[in-house]
Amino acid sequence: MNFNLEGRSVIITGITDSSSLALVIAKECKQLGAKLICTGLGKTEFHQNLSEAGLSFLERTYSDFTETVKRELGDDVITYPLDVTIQKNIDSFAEFLLNQGLQIHSVLHSIAMDKTIRQGKVKPIMTVSREEFMDAMNVSAFSLLALIQSFYQRNLLVQGGSIVALSYLGAERVVSHPYKNIGVAKSALERLVKEMAMELGKEKQIQVNAIRFSPYRASKAGSAIEGLEQAEKSCDTLAPLGNASAKDLAEEVAYLFRPGNRITGEIRHVDGGYHIRG
Repeated sequence: MNFNLEGRSVIITGITDSSSLALVIAKECKQLGAKLICTGLGKTEFHQNLSEAGLSFLERTYSDFTETVKRELGDDVITYPLDVTIQKNIDSFAEFLLNQGLQIHSVLHSIAMDKTIRQGKVKPIMTVSREEFMDAMNVSAFSLLALIQSFYQRNLLVQGGSIVALSYLGAERVVSHPYKNIGVAKSALERLVKEMAMELGKEKQIQVNAIRFSPYRASKAGSAIEGLEQAEKSCDTLAPLGNASAKDLAEEVAYLFRPGNRITGEIRHVDGGYHIRG
């Protein structure tokens, strides 16, 4: 088995700033020789009729993303603005890759959104609206399928490649802190992983897996979740090995990205063994 990523093109989604788990994973992949293509939320030609505040948010978010990538990963990393709620934006990204002559060996899906989480509070599931439910499902689950479909249709995915999606134990069970609506979306994400693993494996020997990571407050997403600080402490105490680190997660993703694995359709755990607790 080849234990490096030399000559392999890897798409990293989900970097927002220097606290992002996706950034730690990107660093690991680059250290192993991968060519990185990173996407971040930003203003595009497909954003129409947005308010001044909305446009300002997109511009600021993309600026933070590109500055982080340049500072932490270097000038040679390709960046692209991507809003996964807009299919034309997804397709334009795929066309960009095609026009650049790039073939994609690996994809990290590290995108999630839930409007029921606001200012450290999580809405009870019985108060979640249809719009809030569908928005979380669209961004946190369907975006994986939408991205890969677009690459697949343009024959961008290399035979024997690898796709990894980040998930959480809250997709399977009611956890000690409120996870609720986003947990339902992550559950759908994990089910998609299995279906995609079957189809892409049979046709192109592409592996598709998901990883559930320990509670992690250091990222912007983690810091917004109610009760996560206590959950992080509790899981660290209860897990046989204590909580996993971001570096542990990055090494597992890189392992799954390495050529020659025959691992697919799995929901893997990088959580110090916490998931075995009753």
